[in-house]
Amino acid sequence: MDSEETNQDELDQDAASKEMLLKIFYNSKGSIDEINAAIDAKLFGTRVRSITLFEKFVRARLTLNPKVLRLVELDITAFETIYLGQYPGLENVEDLDLRKNQLGDEGLEALLTSDKLGSLRKLDLRNNQITRKGMELLARTEKLEQLEWLDLRSNKIGKAWETKLKSTGKFPNLSSMKTV
Repeated sequence: MDSEETNQDELDQDAASKEMLLKIFYNSKGSIDEINAAIDAKLFGTRVRSITLFEKFVRARLTLNPKVLRLVELDITAFETIYLGQYPGLENVEDLDLRKNQLGDEGLEALLTSDKLGSLRKLDLRNNQITRKGMELLARTEKLEQLEWLDLRSNKIGKAWETKLKSTGKFPNLSSMKTV
């Protein structure tokens, strides 16, 4: 199997995962307990971390401080990022720290599809294997208008993205950005 076939298989699997999660979300009418049970049932036996465990961790963090969510170095997957983007309470988070999770472009895309990012003022995405593709997605987003601080260091991007992102006009409050 060549790399093009492998990439297509990965894209198909990611699309299926996103579709499955959205179907579960809408079928359960947003009931977090029903969502967790359905996701765990789908993932049982695959040695993937239980979404219920991830949800409990997120809930505990938001209970401590609903404005700050630090999920550093947890090996968060793109699938978990889809879930996180729909999590009740995310709309109140002003400081989201996802350092050292290897989200990649797929995880960033999953996060950027969320309608709950309107309060974000600080976003830390250091060391997440984000590339030019992810930066292009970030440059097109309409959901981070309140963002004041963005850290993208230790990703696969260059300093030129600082200028490119600022020039989009989509980040009017952005006063601090680091890419290298």
